[in-house]
Amino acid sequence: MKHSGPEHELKPLFQKVEPSGTTLQDRIMSQIHKESAQKERFIVKHRVGVLLVAGLLLTASTGFAAMNYQSLFNDNGDVLLEEKPLTADPVHQRSQEEQLRMERMNEIWMNEIKPGEAALIYVVPNNPHHQFDIRSNPLRVENVEQLSHMVHVPGIPLSQELIGASRTYTFQKASVSMEYKQDVYELSDEKKEALVQELRLQAQTSGQDHALMPVPVTDQFWLSSMTYVSGQNEISLSIMNNKDNEPLIASYDEDLNTTSRKININGQDVIARTYGGDVTELMWVYQEPKTKYAYHYTIGVREGVVPLEELIHIAGTLIPASDR
Repeated sequence: MKHSGPEHELKPLFQKVEPSGTTLQDRIMSQIHKESAQKERFIVKHRVGVLLVAGLLLTASTGFAAMNYQSLFNDNGDVLLEEKPLTADPVHQRSQEEQLRMERMNEIWMNEIKPGEAALIYVVPNNPHHQFDIRSNPLRVENVEQLSHMVHVPGIPLSQELIGASRTYTFQKASVSMEYKQDVYELSDEKKEALVQELRLQAQTSGQDHALMPVPVTDQFWLSSMTYVSGQNEISLSIMNNKDNEPLIASYDEDLNTTSRKININGQDVIARTYGGDVTELMWVYQEPKTKYAYHYTIGVREGVVPLEELIHIAGTLIPASDR
C-alpha cells in the first residue's frame, strides 16, 4: 500500500476491498460489532491497497507431497503470483483511534454507497491525520449475457454452464467490481490536500460527521465472483484483472495449516492449495498475449461436496492449451 511520506500531514489511504466469503453486510457488521469473524484464507496485494479474497471450498483428499508456498510464472519467467506466509508482511496494527475511524467508515460504506458505485469517504472524528478512503460495492448480476458485457477476458468467453466430468453446473449469479476512472495515486500532494479540504468543508456545511465524494468507474472490470449450481452443489469462480506489471502477493495465515502443490492442466501450471488437509481450491493465471494483462482465476466449491477430479475437469475447460 502506498502512503504519503512522513513529512506530509495528509496521509490518505486508498484501498480496493472486497467482501470475503460472506456478504458485504455480514463482513462489515462483524467488524462493527467486533464479533468473532472467520479468518481470511489469504490476503492479496493489488495495486492500490489490500484485497481480501475468499478461499473457495472443495472437499478433497490428496496423497501428494506438498510445499507450503508456490509461485506462478509467465513464459518469460516473470512472477505473476507469489505465495508467502502472512508473517513475511505483517498486517498493520491500528491504534484505538484509527479503529474507531475505520468502524465509522465501514458503517458509511455499507449504508450509503450503492451497488456498482464507488466513493471517497472522509470521517471527521478520530482522524487527526485527515485520512480518507476509497470504497466501492460490487454490482449483483443474474444474467450471464449482461455479465459478458462487463467481464471480458480476450479469447476466453464466459459460459452459461461449467461442464464437469459427472454433471453440469449452471450460472446463477455474480458480483462485479469495476475499475476506478481516476488513479488517485497519481494525484500530486497539492491535489490530495485540496481534495481533503473539499471533503472537510462538505462535512462542515452539512453538519454531518463525514463526507462522500463519488468516484467514477470505467467499463473495465477488476474483480468478479460467479456462482454456478447443480442440485445442492455450488461452485464459485472468481476472476481478477491485474493490469500491473508487478506480481500479486498471496499472504496466508500460518495458523490455518495450509499447503500448496503445483499440478498441470492443459500445459498450464495451476496451484492447488489445501486447507486443513481436506479443503482445496485451484488458482491459475492467464496472461493475455497482446495487452500482457494478467487475469487471476480461482475456482472451488462454495456449497456441497464435489470431488477434486471434478474441479480439475472444469478447470480444464477454462484453461487454454499451452505450448509449454
